[in-house]
Amino acid sequence: MTSLFFLRHATAEVIRPGQLDIDRCLIEKGRWQARKVANFMLKYNLTPQLVLSSPYPRASQTAAIVSKVARLPSAEEQHWLALETPTCQALTALQQARLAWPQQVLLVGHEPDFSALISALLGSQPPLLKIRKASLTCLQLADDGSASLQWSLPVRFMS
Repeated sequence: MTSLFFLRHATAEVIRPGQLDIDRCLIEKGRWQARKVANFMLKYNLTPQLVLSSPYPRASQTAAIVSKVARLPSAEEQHWLALETPTCQALTALQQARLAWPQQVLLVGHEPDFSALISALLGSQPPLLKIRKASLTCLQLADDGSASLQWSLPVRFMS
């Protein structure tokens, strides 16, 4: 059984005229949120052995802060976690990779992609959840491929 943690990136800068969405970086609030998530993970002994991140700066920066503060492995960027990756493509990549994964894996990415991917893993069509910035959501993946939602916690409730 695998615990799969979904972490939506923390708060990023508002897109400026002429700036591409892909280039947006974390702001101070986002860096603070990432540290808060990391401290929550330390407090509750959530220790993923593998950290995978979207290649977008706001996600990779979130992953880097969480990995450093929570003493997790450095994040590996995965293109299937990039924003607007079709759900079926992300689901296929996840299902193919999960056979080699350790017991706990942290994915850092985007919304609405995570809501769609979590819903697909749970066997639902419409998004069941809306994942807020810097929220941490835990699913259990059984060996038969089935998934169950364990919990979902916005950063503001982490202590």
